[in-house]
Amino acid sequence: MTVHKLIAAPVGLQPGGYIKVAYEGRDKAPTTPSASMDLKRSGKGYRIGLQWQCPNPVKTTGSNTDVWVDAVAVLAPAAAGANWITMGSEALPVEGALWRADREELHAILAKGLGSVHRQPAPEGWKATSSWDNGVWSVTFELDAWSALTAHKQIALAVWRGDVQDRGGLKSVSEGWIGL
Repeated sequence: MTVHKLIAAPVGLQPGGYIKVAYEGRDKAPTTPSASMDLKRSGKGYRIGLQWQCPNPVKTTGSNTDVWVDAVAVLAPAAAGANWITMGSEALPVEGALWRADREELHAILAKGLGSVHRQPAPEGWKATSSWDNGVWSVTFELDAWSALTAHKQIALAVWRGDVQDRGGLKSVSEGWIGL
């Protein structure tokens, strides 16, 4: 596994005015400073293993609206030149897979800019397995035939820790696209 440094997603880029004011300064340091990734080809697709420190896992919210679960996403540019930090743009979107600790099913995601993430059921042949042990989440994505990653050979990571109230645009992300 290769360790990748993560940065705090910039609060100033978040859409709307509330997040920028309420969470000003939250982007000084990432809540998750690094994640390890092991990416391998698997048939026509990919097997992506991720690990990150999470001392207090949050696997469910129950009916509490002030609790957020742990999650991780892998992204690839759906078009050459797409920006990972802005979740792409209308003309240059990004796509990926989202795992959440409170759901068995994996979601495919498509984004065309900040605040535009559209979730849908993952394609057949996409799945994730997870475990938490001794302060570390391990999530393995098995993504059959991911054409965006194959075409552009770049991936980005986003990690949310519920125990520190990460959610939406409040997250830790890779420093840029990671080349394969």
